Amino acid sequence: MRTDTTGSRAESLGNAATVLSVEKALTVVELLMRDAGPLTAREISERLELNRTTVHRLLNALTHRGWIEKPARSSTYRLSLKFLALAHLTSQYRSFLLEVKPSLEYLAELSRETVHLGVLDGFDVVHIDKVESLELVGVSSKIGSRGIPHTTALGRALLAASPDAVLDSYLRDAHARADRYRVTDEATVRAEIERTRERGYSLDDEDDSIGVRCLGMAVLGASGEPICAISLTGPSPRFTLARAIALAPALIATAEDVSRRFGWEPSGARAPVCS
Repeated sequence: MRTDTTGSRAESLGNAATVLSVEKALTVVELLMRDAGPLTAREISERLELNRTTVHRLLNALTHRGWIEKPARSSTYRLSLKFLALAHLTSQYRSFLLEVKPSLEYLAELSRETVHLGVLDGFDVVHIDKVESLELVGVSSKIGSRGIPHTTALGRALLAASPDAVLDSYLRDAHARADRYRVTDEATVRAEIERTRERGYSLDDEDDSIGVRCLGMAVLGASGEPICAISLTGPSPRFTLARAIALAPALIATAEDVSRRFGWEPSGARAPVCS
């Protein structure tokens, strides 16, 4: 008896087409999520390498479902308030710190040094979480403590990952201060931030505190700007420069993995979706 496979083949092709349509729709949403402002259909088409007809079809479907909106008297599209509601709902059930904690614990186990999570608060860098060193002797620090951005690994990582305007604003403020935050040599600070950008991680080689060495890397969000930064910190006799540099690839990979979970996508990494 011959089995008729026409129906199953058609169903399979239909499922594949549905999956492809969903993937295309999600690439539109992700693009609007990453971009700083609304985009036209033409800009979306060019950025995603999709034909204009396909993009219009996707935009119409997403607009109909209320996920994308087109402001009055405008040819551009942007995410709707549904995403704000979704973010609010998600924040009620999922904690940012709990989501990141396993990555911090992994780095602490790998390095056996203290792992910090920090953010910029105005012109301070603030420790918002930490995992203690597994060694008997570690580095003393407290959650909530504040540091100087341009001398610490956390701060340097955050400044390096931020737009130049953020660094310019920080240096203007730091130049005018009369306390330990004051910057007297702007060229040196800018050079260190540029080195951080070039090598992909920040380094505090006993610059902030004698006897303490730190390695840092920013975690990026969907917009490509930093959400926070992760650092490895240890006593310099044990956490040598060679040891810090050897751990840099693991720190970079971990920070990039967390970044992807928060919507970041490396430039040029997305494979074009066939139109």
